[in-house]
Amino acid sequence: MKNVRKLLLFLVLISIFYASNTPGIKATDPTTWVHSPSLKPNATLGTILVPPSDFYEPWELDSSAEFIARKLAHFLFFGSVGLLFLLNLKPNKKAPWLASVFAALFAFTDEIHQAFIVNRDGRIMDVVFDSLAAFLFILIAVKIRKKRSSIIHKAKDC
Repeated sequence: MKNVRKLLLFLVLISIFYASNTPGIKATDPTTWVHSPSLKPNATLGTILVPPSDFYEPWELDSSAEFIARKLAHFLFFGSVGLLFLLNLKPNKKAPWLASVFAALFAFTDEIHQAFIVNRDGRIMDVVFDSLAAFLFILIAVKIRKKRSSIIHKAKDC
């Protein structure tokens, strides 16, 4: 079971990396899902991370199917990342926090990665959104574990 969890985590991380590496990908258009990566000319960590770069620009909120599909994909994929990090750690009080930190670090590196790809951008807003999604999935998993543990202890006491 341990190896399955590790494999699932690896596959989700690779899937996110691949999607981030795909120029001009549109969540609502499967024909854009497979393309060779292409780096932005002259992109550096400095041009990405030093304000006032696009990295710090807020989202342009809209109700388009594309925007909603992208944010839903971010929510589900990074929620899964958080959950899978948690499931791959030894259960203890620190595991949820470690899983949250690992997911947030991956979200940050993923957004930096996207900022280097043509027709893609990385946003600090996505790092926050992805980290919150991971944290929410982790929180739900912890609550379910506690509830299940409580039920098992009550059953043993009967």
